[in-house]
Amino acid sequence: MATLYLIEQNTILRKSGDRLLLCRKPPVNRYSPGVRQDDILVEWPCSDIDHVMVFGNVQITTQTLHQLLEKGIETALFTLHGELLGQVTPPMGKNIFLRIRQFEKYQDNRFRIDFAQKLVYAKICNALHMLRAHAKNNPQILEERELTDLPAALEKINECRDPESLVGLEGSTAATYFKILSKLLPPVWQFAGRSKRPPKDPANAVLSFGYTLAASELASLLDGAGFDPCLGYFHEPDYGRPSLALDLMEPFRHPLVDRLMLTLFNLKILDQTDFTALPRGGTYLSESGKRKFIEHYEKMLGPYQDDLPQENDQPKYRAAFQQQVAHMAKCIKDEVSFAPFRLDEKKINKS
Repeated sequence: MATLYLIEQNTILRKSGDRLLLCRKPPVNRYSPGVRQDDILVEWPCSDIDHVMVFGNVQITTQTLHQLLEKGIETALFTLHGELLGQVTPPMGKNIFLRIRQFEKYQDNRFRIDFAQKLVYAKICNALHMLRAHAKNNPQILEERELTDLPAALEKINECRDPESLVGLEGSTAATYFKILSKLLPPVWQFAGRSKRPPKDPANAVLSFGYTLAASELASLLDGAGFDPCLGYFHEPDYGRPSLALDLMEPFRHPLVDRLMLTLFNLKILDQTDFTALPRGGTYLSESGKRKFIEHYEKMLGPYQDDLPQENDQPKYRAAFQQQVAHMAKCIKDEVSFAPFRLDEKKINKS
């Protein structure tokens, strides 16, 4: 099963039997009751697809949308620049009892603090793991002694007894982390720290795009498992925000998206032509940039757990997403205590 990314503009997604067809939009003055063969850009068996990501001016026919819903395929709609607009979701989340437990747990302050402490701890550990690997391989750029503020932050986590203090600690640690991260980029790519809505430079454009894709996929998995993706325990609820998806994404941010960002810039896979700067402010990936990012992002994500070869003992990030959502369901039902994703405890493929 695969995720279908539709980024070519002025196209239409149609269906023909059990196949999806991406077609050019016909001229306004041409009427045709069917699809001409030369209009078809690419096609896929519907059975090979489990998610559809639509960017910008790509239309979907009503018949195609019906088929996607009937087959349990979620469709996520993004702006041209990668901001999530919404999702068209099949009615899969029938586990109302899990949602009841999810809302009950939100009223349990002890559970929320324990959850948030473990989440922040895992996020900082994963950041350290990635930065230490770079310090070991590139001592001329980054030295181990420059990372001392992050282990110090780990020691302060248990002192935080409410969500607000944890958010403050996580925010200050993130600022330190991104300052260090900037040293690992080639000098031509200036990066003065995290910026969003809009991202102010190419590095932030890549980070925002990657975080949005990861959060969308986690929200889909949570919805399919029966959760309400908008009720989290670390990120406060806000209108339209998938807070629980953002919670579970925290430990994945640095080893998945940030690491990929460094790879794309340091190996010169991305160049200036892969970005668009808007007159009103903000820098975004162009169509070519999105294609390059998605190609390498999908390689890092890998397949879902059910599609992994049985002899494969190195699950990739998509399988880890799936495992984390299943684990979260057990936590909500008090079957296990929360254990967020930790890079040093997983055999993540190095590709």
